[in-house]
Amino acid sequence: MRRRAILVLIGALTITVCLSVAVAISESDRHTPGFPQTTGNLQSLFQLPINVSDIEKAILELSKKGVLSQGEAEKLKNFSNISFKDAVARIENPELRNSLLNLANKSTLSPEDIEVFMNYLNSLKASELLSPADELLALRALEALASAIQSPYTSEILSKMVSALKEIEIAKSSNLVLTFKGPQQSSSEKPLPIFQSVPLPSLQLPSAPQLRFSLPRIPLNTLIAIASCCSIALALLFSRKLLGTFFKRLKTRFIGKIPTPEIGDKFLEAYWRSIYIVSAISGVKKADAETHREFLARASERLSSRVAEVFRDITFAYEEYRYGFRAEAGQRILEGFRRLTNYAKASS
Repeated sequence: MRRRAILVLIGALTITVCLSVAVAISESDRHTPGFPQTTGNLQSLFQLPINVSDIEKAILELSKKGVLSQGEAEKLKNFSNISFKDAVARIENPELRNSLLNLANKSTLSPEDIEVFMNYLNSLKASELLSPADELLALRALEALASAIQSPYTSEILSKMVSALKEIEIAKSSNLVLTFKGPQQSSSEKPLPIFQSVPLPSLQLPSAPQLRFSLPRIPLNTLIAIASCCSIALALLFSRKLLGTFFKRLKTRFIGKIPTPEIGDKFLEAYWRSIYIVSAISGVKKADAETHREFLARASERLSSRVAEVFRDITFAYEEYRYGFRAEAGQRILEGFRRLTNYAKASS
């Protein structure tokens, strides 16, 4: 019994320590889902933090090197001065335009809205339904919308633009054929031409700092207190039955020492002590107006078959001794009481 209680206590302490460590680790990393933490080990030619003008300089540099086609360069022309409305109008994908317009109809731009839209862009890109120019225009429209409502996620969107430009540079410089499958593309359309290889070190894009989304910080002591309360609650939940059995056996151990009314007859006293033990084991108390047989029937429902049989023999022997005046029945009461006491001591 003591060994089980110690195991329960050790389990509760283990859960507390694990939760505390998890909380401490989570405090050190509060990254916004949907955005990269860093854009790589890029050498920056511009001052940080990054702004839209830096992105436009990188686009012009890619255009000079032939990484961007003439059509793409024309769509991205004057990138830093494009408004939300103009950026949406230059996007070819109608579903992407509608998504941006629906996002603009909202009064606020929540982290969930940003994450959903970025995941939508990634799904279009994975399905080859998003051209590089449309991706940059969509990010520019999103950045303009975030700036208009003074959203704190503008730097995250600019970081995503840098990542998109870097992907374009790597793909085009590796002679990859980019086949853009727009909504109205037919089988007769040809893939984009293969661009000449551009040495990777020739273009240096601005590097974004490691950006972290700041959430309200909860004191570590408060989190540890919550974790401790949860651990104790779990321990009590799993040890509920164990504790109930422990207290019942503890009560059974001392119930035989409770003084009974001095009847002057050791056999009758043995019977009433048996009543106390059975009440402690079963949790059923004998009512004053209840007969011995009625109490036997109620208590037997809560007793094991072995204990119920012993108490039934004690009850029948009590009736024979009390009302039939049979002396040998008294010895049966005493023997049954001893068996019942031994069971109580063994179970505790």
